[in-house]
Amino acid sequence: MESSARPKFFRLFSLFSVTILIALASLYYGAAARAESGPAIPEPGADFYFNDSANILSGETKSLILSKNAGLSSRSVQLVVLTTDALPVQGYTQRVEYLRSVMESWKVGGSEGRGLILALSISDDDYIAVAGGALQPYFTTDLLKSMLDAQLEPDFAARSYDAGVSKFITEAAAQAESFALPAPDQPAAAKPESEEEGPPVLLWVLVAAGAVAVICIAVFILSGSTGRRRRGSRRRVHRHTPLVTPPRTTVLHREGRTPMVVKSSHRADGPSRVRKL
Repeated sequence: MESSARPKFFRLFSLFSVTILIALASLYYGAAARAESGPAIPEPGADFYFNDSANILSGETKSLILSKNAGLSSRSVQLVVLTTDALPVQGYTQRVEYLRSVMESWKVGGSEGRGLILALSISDDDYIAVAGGALQPYFTTDLLKSMLDAQLEPDFAARSYDAGVSKFITEAAAQAESFALPAPDQPAAAKPESEEEGPPVLLWVLVAAGAVAVICIAVFILSGSTGRRRRGSRRRVHRHTPLVTPPRTTVLHREGRTPMVVKSSHRADGPSRVRKL
């Protein structure tokens, strides 16, 4: 009984593992397909350094953005502003990745990624600043947060978006001028080790699920062949002709004769002679 239940268990476990593997693979390729399509990336503005879809920037602020970028041209640093009614993605991590895609599409900061983008999402009262690869060691997360809190947040809360953008770009340009950036023809600063990307977690999950599935299939095949050999041996043991025994009965066969009484005719008045036949 135990040997017959074991192959069944491995069969079910193998089927379960293969199902999980197929499901994970479907999720992975579905996510990859969505990532390839991704949210739409707008075209850069006519002046490249700003795309004012929300129509909140004044002429003075636009001129300031162009002026600050002209002063940073020798350092190959570019500061870009994107305003929109709503960014197409939600969540901080998703918006960071989206804005990096925008910077890559627009080639902000050139091939080295010497760029900084400031995005304002008006309908959900949010804003975010993301630095390119070469500027990440300088425009750290803490520095960008302090700049946003000090230069943009007060005016943004008062819905004076234009004033907040002007102050932030001015501070960002001053910070970029103070950085000891390498010359444009030299390699950009290496990305910090903490930001190096490792293999995707889903890839490790798929590899682990595949290994489990292969092991289960192998165990299932081995246990199946062993079970067949055992069943075959049991059949060979019982191939002799079974011994047939007559059925038992509770009926007892007794043979006997009924006694007969014979009376003598010679002595009618005397005792009768009895003889058993």
